[in-house]
Amino acid sequence: MHAKCVITDNDEAGIRPNKTYLALANEVGGSSNLSFSEKDVRNYIASNLRCSDDNADFNGMMNYFVRMKEINPNFFYAIDVDDANKFRSALWVDARCRASYEYYRDVVSFDTIYRRNRHGLPFASFVSVNHHGKSTLLGYALLVSEEILSFELVFTQWVRCVGIVPKGIIIDQCKAMTGAIRKVLPDTIHRWCIWHIMKKTQFKLGGYARYGELSAMMNHIVYNSPSSESFEVHWAGFIKEFELGQNRWLANLYANRRKWVPIFFKSEFWAGMRSTQRSESMHAFYGGYLHCKSGLVQFVHEYDNVLGNKEQKELEDDVVDSKGVIPCIGSTCIERQFQQEYTSNMGDTISIKVDEQKVFWGKPVYHTFIVEFDPLSRKSRCECNKFESVGILCCHILAVCSYYRVDTVPSCYVLPRWSKNVIRKHTYIKSSHDVARSNETHNLFKHLCSEFYNVAQDFVACDEEAAILRAALSDAKSRLTDYRASMRSTTLDDVVDLYIDNDRDGSVKNRFENSTTWNSSDGGGFMDLLNSFRHI
Repeated sequence: MHAKCVITDNDEAGIRPNKTYLALANEVGGSSNLSFSEKDVRNYIASNLRCSDDNADFNGMMNYFVRMKEINPNFFYAIDVDDANKFRSALWVDARCRASYEYYRDVVSFDTIYRRNRHGLPFASFVSVNHHGKSTLLGYALLVSEEILSFELVFTQWVRCVGIVPKGIIIDQCKAMTGAIRKVLPDTIHRWCIWHIMKKTQFKLGGYARYGELSAMMNHIVYNSPSSESFEVHWAGFIKEFELGQNRWLANLYANRRKWVPIFFKSEFWAGMRSTQRSESMHAFYGGYLHCKSGLVQFVHEYDNVLGNKEQKELEDDVVDSKGVIPCIGSTCIERQFQQEYTSNMGDTISIKVDEQKVFWGKPVYHTFIVEFDPLSRKSRCECNKFESVGILCCHILAVCSYYRVDTVPSCYVLPRWSKNVIRKHTYIKSSHDVARSNETHNLFKHLCSEFYNVAQDFVACDEEAAILRAALSDAKSRLTDYRASMRSTTLDDVVDLYIDNDRDGSVKNRFENSTTWNSSDGGGFMDLLNSFRHI
């Protein structure tokens, strides 16, 4: 009872749950003497925040989602309530995010953060890596608690939204998340965030006399082991040398080594991701738009600003790639091939160089990797498995290609995942924005735009289908022009009214008229037409 009173009083005073938990732990001589965890404190606070004002805030959030759905029917949201009609979780995914999932669904990061809203509810993000190697959003969620049921509801609705489960997912060491993933995403490989684990090293091992040397060796073994066998041998030596056999934290990490040590994932594609730092950086970015007193309506509204910012940055990166190529470090044909294929940010990693010397505790360490190469087919494979895990050829294979004077690598080694020459449908879709609509004309206009987007994103990739779509659009425009001309011949009053309407809508009309020239080879006016909708 005392703990509940302290938690309630501190929450009313605006004291964060982690501070409350530490205070309670200090009272009893340490957290090991408490019968509950910090997460239990958070869940208790969340379950007691369901007052009438909060319900009004939840209703406001629901109304916001309905408006977003009206603006673009492909906007997805799902709100879950219990039997007493009290909020349990909410998931929302913008139409642009849904479309981008088609290209970035191989690996996602999922992480929660407990702050930045008035109710203290944990919010979570689904994040992946785009073709520029930068973070891209695939959905957001609000949860009442970090329990298995809450995560199950979010994962279930998210899969319902995107349609296809990801091949891999990165989470922290949360048992509730793990349990939910096993039930909802049984075929998805999940791994623990290595950054969270290694960050705990000082807290868990900082009391050892040789901590500096110990930490350096652990980092070297975890990050630089060339094979699983090498990791096993060196880990055993590490435990023996520093007499860590009784350390339960390290024993647990070793027992679960296949969930977090990079070498055990080297044969699987992870798009260069191995931690939830992508999600955390997104949360930090989100935090720039919010504060701890933000209501739920403001919270989800600022989501639009985050999306708009990310959309703009991706468009800027695409423009940079379309206007030129990055300079080559060397002068090989393979480098020039990659230069024409890869986006600029990914191209930074493909220069041909071999430098496998690493320094550990002041001493150089060398690794030898075996490269299998067939001169006839030009197929190759390296023990380091960089291509299998990242999708970029390693310097070892490139060095062998250079030795055999290979001019170009087979197309199978240039993944569309990182290519700047792939037309991605989501780039034609503008993020949803909660724009105040003052009249029915504007409302109808937005609805027609969203319907056109839905058609265009499905048929823009094929020249023939795009030509049919443009022909249909031209025919509709011609019929509407004839109809307007016939209406203008009725009465003088009608003419004046229509003239005013035409002047008001002239900018829209001009966008269509300026897009009449279309070339199937380069998109031409059709692409201009699509782009014109970004600015409406």
